[in-house]
Amino acid sequence: MSRGQPTGMVKFFLFMVFLIGIGLNTFVILDAEHFRWIIRPPNDISTVDLSKFVPEAKKSILLVVAIGCDNKACGTGTGFVIQPGYVATNAHVAACGAQCKKFALQDYKGMKHVATLEGITSRRGTAEDLAILKINDTSLPPLQLADSAEYEVDHDGDAIFTIGYPLLGIASSADKASVSDEGRIAQFSTDHDMFIANGMQPNPGNSGGPVFLANEKKVVGLIVSGVRGEVQGVEVAGVEYVIPINRMKNFFQQITGQDLP
Repeated sequence: MSRGQPTGMVKFFLFMVFLIGIGLNTFVILDAEHFRWIIRPPNDISTVDLSKFVPEAKKSILLVVAIGCDNKACGTGTGFVIQPGYVATNAHVAACGAQCKKFALQDYKGMKHVATLEGITSRRGTAEDLAILKINDTSLPPLQLADSAEYEVDHDGDAIFTIGYPLLGIASSADKASVSDEGRIAQFSTDHDMFIANGMQPNPGNSGGPVFLANEKKVVGLIVSGVRGEVQGVEVAGVEYVIPINRMKNFFQQITGQDLP
């Protein structure tokens, strides 16, 4: 056996440590190259004051409803303003409305917006699960975007949270943007080109919503709700994938020719 390659028993032990770490709300990461597990103190979101930030951030976050050719809602999720008039979300949220290009968005005031589809990928559940919608209203402020590449290394354990529309169904007064989930960056998966977040269990309606760095209060990525993380090839609940926001920046530039900050 070559040095550094774990046995089946070692893999099982590491997997159990990972599960215990989630249960105890501690932070455990795997250095896949050297097969080492490192325990680091968590960055606790409870110490971060979000009372002023969240109400302002909600102004940039919308409920996305995709409408099929039969004029019935066929998909819902969350989107957020990345440039005045442009809304980012997941491709799988918008896909069922792509054929007839019908989308209804609702903002924090409950106002409805008709949206057009500017760009969409076909790679659901991957780092390319992206779509861009456009609305006429340019008064909704864009969120501040982080340089997600800076957080791929040595930022494991950073506290994150999502704001979105967790309820499923047609836009209604009952579904308001809210802080839907909290967790931490577990690690950056080079295999999937996405962040793995632990401690998070967002609802399907959160798909396409922004994932914020708690301390910096900037968007580090988009949640891909319903796509579960894996450890040693085993699916684990409470582990979610987050698409780096730089992926959306690149996609936006390809579609519009504009650069996002």
